[in-house]
Amino acid sequence: MYTPTNSHDNFDSRHRVRLGHASDLMAAVPAMLGFHPHRSMVLIAVKDGGASVGPTMRHDLVLAGEHVDRRAGGHTRATPEMLDVIGYLAGYCATENIPAVMAVFVDDRLDRTVRTPHLLDVEALVIELDATLASFGVQLSEALAASEIADAADWWSLRGPQRHGLISDPSASPMTVARVLDGYSVRRSRCELAETVAPGPDATVRAVAAEISRLRRDGGRSRGDELTSVLSYVARGPYDTELDPTDIARIALAIGHVQVRDALLALTLGDDAGFVEEFWATMSRVLPKCERAIAATLLAFSAYVRGDGPMARIAIDAALEADETYSLARLLDRSLSAGAGPELVREVAESGFACARACGVRLPGDPFGRR
Repeated sequence: MYTPTNSHDNFDSRHRVRLGHASDLMAAVPAMLGFHPHRSMVLIAVKDGGASVGPTMRHDLVLAGEHVDRRAGGHTRATPEMLDVIGYLAGYCATENIPAVMAVFVDDRLDRTVRTPHLLDVEALVIELDATLASFGVQLSEALAASEIADAADWWSLRGPQRHGLISDPSASPMTVARVLDGYSVRRSRCELAETVAPGPDATVRAVAAEISRLRRDGGRSRGDELTSVLSYVARGPYDTELDPTDIARIALAIGHVQVRDALLALTLGDDAGFVEEFWATMSRVLPKCERAIAATLLAFSAYVRGDGPMARIAIDAALEADETYSLARLLDRSLSAGAGPELVREVAESGFACARACGVRLPGDPFGRR
């Protein structure tokens, strides 16, 4: 999958890392992605000499190693899959008017002091990447490698003057600190990121399902009451994660109504979007399948709006696994796969304010919600 993983529609001047400090920039990569990459090629869009970073793109690193297939033409060690990835990402950079990128290769099979077949593969990828980007008018400003991104781990350059050094502590990176303050976590791996939306204990899910059935028999509430109720639960989220099955069932019934769900999309634009995202991740783990699809889609939508492709992809997959027919999840799936930027879904989020007003509720940040 070639989806950009952190597609800011504008270069983010808040999180500045100078390219002259490769040790610091390497340490910032996990915060850019939301997880520590393993066996990955990461492209970081840069401009103004590295004063600001933009979209960050990641793909699994597929290397030939000892088994180089010369039938593909014999002129490169790069695997056909990686050549396709490079072509796609170069085209994406051109479409998004990205002037330059920095490439980071992270793979535990790499060693700066030993020219292994895997290191030769990566060096071949850098040559292909440089040429392909140039054909699209995009500059490859730097190419660095490391066996892992960790405090005091080695990094080294793959092109130009030979440079090497030690990676700064990722947990102390200004970008990591900013991410945590915004309410987001940096996971140890993509697998750990996926676990945040893995279904929870069966007993909990069954208890919630029973409460949903009971509350549905008791009759519904107005859309305004339902929306207000969900907002109160979301507000409690950062401080009270122990919701009981009845609370969770009320949330499930509320988000099952399209008008309430669409109003909640606007929460992705607020200052507490990170905590809202954690709330939907929690709901995704404890809801029955149909309702799980809705919560996972709300999580995916939030991640998409802030440009977090890995989380958006994982949440979309979880939603479609729960309900492959769920229309909003399918729409997000098509948009993300096509490389559509977050500004497109942000427009949908802004329409959530109008949905909330139609329910008789004024959301924080609503530009038209003041009397």
